[in-house]
Amino acid sequence: MQHKTRIAIIGYGRFGRVHAMRARTHPAFDVVCVVDPQPHARHAAQIAGFMTVARLQDLPRGVEAAAVVTPYETHAEIAVTLMRMGIDVLVEKPLASTERDIDALLDAECATRRKLCTGHIERFNRLLSAPLWSGTPHSIAFTRCSSLSVGAGSVVLDLMVHDLDTASLLFGRKEEETFEIIGVQRQCGTVNAQVLFCGSQLNLSASHGAHKSNVHLLWQDFESRNELCLRSSDTATGIDALSLQYTAFHELLSGAHSERPIASASEGAMAARRAIAIESWS
Repeated sequence: MQHKTRIAIIGYGRFGRVHAMRARTHPAFDVVCVVDPQPHARHAAQIAGFMTVARLQDLPRGVEAAAVVTPYETHAEIAVTLMRMGIDVLVEKPLASTERDIDALLDAECATRRKLCTGHIERFNRLLSAPLWSGTPHSIAFTRCSSLSVGAGSVVLDLMVHDLDTASLLFGRKEEETFEIIGVQRQCGTVNAQVLFCGSQLNLSASHGAHKSNVHLLWQDFESRNELCLRSSDTATGIDALSLQYTAFHELLSGAHSERPIASASEGAMAARRAIAIESWS
């Protein structure tokens, strides 16, 4: 019988609830408890059948892993505490929201020798499982919008960070990557950024307040223009991207080979640092 990893879900907000449900139905995990300081969140988790505690210090014995699904400004403090408790950690993107927090996470990963990875779920989008181009495109553009209300956090750290990681994944030349911000424009819940990336122009647009969440990827070479809606992923098998991410997380924890590896802490750090640079660009 496959060993089930005993996992705790940290945070039971909008996306934390989704994480808890996916982990509970995943054959490789046993959700031991949900941690949330808010009484109404713990009540909601209890109604859904989860054991709850208010503090990390109250975690039951035997927790082996945790998924941190809290506001991004809390990621570092929570994940560092968990690693010091001997727990391996999956942190939802962005890995952190400041350079200092990123450094603290990487230092703690090294000092504790725990596994730390980042939840960049687009890596498990079936539409991105095969190469999209043979030669380097002249330009690439991501347009990502969310139905979250305008003002619901940074669109760069919430949305654009996805596409910064995906761009690295698509190029697959980490040792050769160059990243230079050319310009950034902000207007009413939307941020547009132009970046010189690996010799190609990378155009990024992220916005809150859309009627419906969506993502489009467009790439162009000298002969053709191509467009792909990344929300058209085939779900005929019933296995969604978040479940695939949990499979990759378990493979990392167990030392098994993964055909689609989860984003490492260093990869999450790179995407977060680039998002922070765009956020602070003026």
